[in-house]
Amino acid sequence: KLAKGSSQPPPLFGLQRVQAPQKLQATMKHFGATLCAVGLSALLTPAAGVLRGRPEASLTQTGIIDGCGSAPKYDNSKTKNFADGRATKYNVETKKTEPVVFKAGDVIDFECAPGFSTDGSKDGVMVYQVECTEHGYYKPKGVCVEASKCGAVPAIPNAIPTGQKVKGGVEMGCEVGHSLDGEKVVAGGLGKNRFFVLECVEFSGAYKEFTGECKPYAFVASSETRRIYNEVAEALFTVSCKGSIKTAFGDKEIPAGLDNACKGFEDSAAACAGLVTKIKADFESELKAREEHDKAAGKEWYDEKDADRPGIGEEAQTFCTELWALLKMPSL
Repeated sequence: KLAKGSSQPPPLFGLQRVQAPQKLQATMKHFGATLCAVGLSALLTPAAGVLRGRPEASLTQTGIIDGCGSAPKYDNSKTKNFADGRATKYNVETKKTEPVVFKAGDVIDFECAPGFSTDGSKDGVMVYQVECTEHGYYKPKGVCVEASKCGAVPAIPNAIPTGQKVKGGVEMGCEVGHSLDGEKVVAGGLGKNRFFVLECVEFSGAYKEFTGECKPYAFVASSETRRIYNEVAEALFTVSCKGSIKTAFGDKEIPAGLDNACKGFEDSAAACAGLVTKIKADFESELKAREEHDKAAGKEWYDEKDADRPGIGEEAQTFCTELWALLKMPSL
């Protein structure tokens, strides 16, 4: 599980959203499938920008996408409203200390630190907004750049500032889907074909002209895109779906989201409902079998794995695999 307020890096690439993924996201929300949620936000959502070290995805402690969690932390800026940046608040109605969290559609104002602005000019705008998206991650609509003698950062097609401090200039990065050489940017790499520095020539008070170009990646056929989507998303979905059910089994409680898992399935709703009915029946029968096994064994804790102890693993694997078959993109 991810701790509350923990984050994932910005999505690395985006695909057009279609009907099938929208159904899948609704299912994930009810299941609380952490890995699936993170993986598919990368698959389905274009990144807000090329931001080094700036988290854009947050999950609740249970892994359920229910908003974006606490306010994110960005370099060279902080929440304009001090209360928005706090981890907790006191609720006068419930008389309890509660976490400060934000839901989809909420917008938080961030203010640049002294000496920084959103365009790099000394008198530039110092406030930008960060939106909590429906996919459970934060989308910043600006970045704080250190004010320079060269003034505002010039507009470069398909590139934006990263907010990273560099000596004598401003670090820029090609937007998602673009690179300096037209080749794919390697995820987790050094970004040598993505990041570059605009040099500030203080003597002239102007930025040195950028002679490069952020070029689009090579075109990927829609059939290949669908194949990649299905392979990656199926692995993420199955692992997280199965993990959620096994965790609930260990807690001896049927996952609450199961009853709502088939919302939005439309023509396959009946088949989905059948899968849910079966996994719930398997859950209860296997749980009863485990309790009887434990009682007969006379143990409450197991120091070693008991191969004969009933579990829900195989049933969960079958359920998640067949559920995915109802969700995946159709092949071309």
